[in-house]
This record gives sequence, structure tokens and C-alpha cells, in this order.
Amino acid sequence: MDIKQSQVDKLIDDVSYLEHEAEALKYVIDSVPYQEKPPTGRSIVGTLLFLDHAQQNYYRPVIEDAFKSARPINLNSYTHPKDSFELDEDRSKDIQKVLYKIAKHRVAIKKIIEDIPLIDWEREISRGRDTITLYDFVTHMVSKERRTLKEIADLILTYQNSKQSQRELNSRKKDS
Repeated sequence: MDIKQSQVDKLIDDVSYLEHEAEALKYVIDSVPYQEKPPTGRSIVGTLLFLDHAQQNYYRPVIEDAFKSARPINLNSYTHPKDSFELDEDRSKDIQKVLYKIAKHRVAIKKIIEDIPLIDWEREISRGRDTITLYDFVTHMVSKERRTLKEIADLILTYQNSKQSQRELNSRKKDS
């Protein structure tokens, strides 16, 4: 597969998305119960901490190693974030700091990605018998993060709509 510079440029833009999304969340996150855990899944802060953990402890090392290594690397030699993540209760108390760290860590990953020469995007990464390129690996990372951020945005919207409905109900009760 020949990877073109335009594809890499778009990927770099997509990688920047999480940094901007973390910055945007800073303005709405305090208006929702971000520590509240829904019936299924993690709380908003838990999800954000998982996202940061995955970036720092899985995706970044794989990207760096794939770029530095002359031979294909094997993902089986890396611990998947789902297997290594533990919610840090102390960190989860300061959502603004969590968002700041995510944005900061994303800038670092973006810088690493920007420095990868075009030819190196074709480096191979294997998992068992399957092989993908470094480009495919980073593309997969971005799509997973976008899905996760969409889930967070949907949860925030649900909380805000619920709050608005409650205010309207209270207002009607007052008026009757």
C-alpha cells in the first residue's frame, strides 16, 4: 500500500482533534455529573482517564517503537490498555487537570507523528498472523478515540437534556 502525503496530513489533523476536543470539554464538563457511572460502562472522567492511559501506555510506545525499530514489532508484546487500566480516584477528582493532561499528551503524540517520514508509515506491525502498517494502526487509534469522544458527548448531552427537562417540569409545577 502506497501511503500518500495527503493521507498523512489528514491523519495528523485527525490526531489534533482529541487535543481540541479536550480543550472544548473544559467549558461544559463542570455542568454534568462527570464522576457518575452510568448503568453500563465508565463515568465520563473514567473514560477520559482510560483514553489518556491508552495514549500514554499503549499507542505512544507502539508508535515510537514501530518508527525506531528496523524489524516489524508485535502488538502481543504490549499490554493492552483494557488489561492495565486502573481508575485513579485521586486523579478523577480534578477533571480540569485530566483534560489539561490529555491535551498536553496529545500534543506530544502529534509531534512524534509529524516527525515520521512518509516512507516509515508503511512499517509493519503484527498481531499474531495479522499485519498492518503503522498508518493503519494510528488510523485505528484515531477512530477508536473519536467513537469514545462521541460517547462522552452523547452522555453530556443526555445529562444536559435531563437537567433541562427537570427545570421545565419544576417551572410547570410552580405555575400551576
